[in-house]
Amino acid sequence: MKYVYGPVPSRRLGRSLGIDPIPSKTCDYQCIYCQLGKTTNFTSERKNFYPLEEIYEEIEQSINKNKGEFDYITFVGSGEPTLCKSLGKLILKAKELSKKPICVITNGSLLYQDDVKDDLIFSDVVLPTLDAGDEKLFIKINRPHPSIKYEKIIQGYIDFRKEFNGKFWIEIMVMKGINDSREELFKIKKKIDLIQPDRIDINVPIRPPTESWVKIPDQDVIPILNDIFGDYNNINFPEQGTFSVFGLNFEKELKTLLERHPMRLEQITETFSSKAVNEQDLLDQLNTLASQNKIKKVIYNNQTFWKLTN
Repeated sequence: MKYVYGPVPSRRLGRSLGIDPIPSKTCDYQCIYCQLGKTTNFTSERKNFYPLEEIYEEIEQSINKNKGEFDYITFVGSGEPTLCKSLGKLILKAKELSKKPICVITNGSLLYQDDVKDDLIFSDVVLPTLDAGDEKLFIKINRPHPSIKYEKIIQGYIDFRKEFNGKFWIEIMVMKGINDSREELFKIKKKIDLIQPDRIDINVPIRPPTESWVKIPDQDVIPILNDIFGDYNNINFPEQGTFSVFGLNFEKELKTLLERHPMRLEQITETFSSKAVNEQDLLDQLNTLASQNKIKKVIYNNQTFWKLTN
């Protein structure tokens, strides 16, 4: 499938059926920690990138095939989902076909726009990002499109939170030597106090980031996080569980998963191993694809990941 993938194990949402209405690496940010690599289509213009009927068809097929064996339907993937001009229509279509809650994972950059708020209002959970407490650090970390301004984002969060009846969770990506000091974390907390989200999710870059100098913070940041944020949700652990694929075309299905994020070797093994295909067979196929420069192996934080080369 081109637009729908999974269900996949999610650190926050259990088993998530993913919908990806955006071409790979299409975003209005160029985050230093992005697991997908550098943004190649740098834009803040909303448009329909694919025919809606094709996406509708895949959503219906996937929901019927999985028979409710997932916890959330999640709009996320290889680009910024709010850049899809018909996101609201897709959300409503998913709600028409399934009673499962709808989550949109977004960088939050366009939440100040009325059309984006109108689209997201139909979802059950909206999960934006806030990695910086001021514009200077925001530009350093998220490297936004010139049309995106920090204070407009914050005001967009505040306004949307007041209007939205669902759950509003904010994620903070904490990185060593960048935003893990007491001073920078306190600045973020001041903005969060204005926004008043239902939950704060603290994350760290557990997958290989775009910039090699982005690192996981030291353990001594934990008391600082506890002191400043109090009751937050710690999600900085790898996903547990297997991914779901739809056929037997290993290369195509692996690419579909790796387009969303790099995968640890054990995740690939759990997903594709069977009585007919053992772990050594998979390693041979991975090495063959690597020799063809289609995928590559990356060692990050003492773990082996596989990711797309482009």
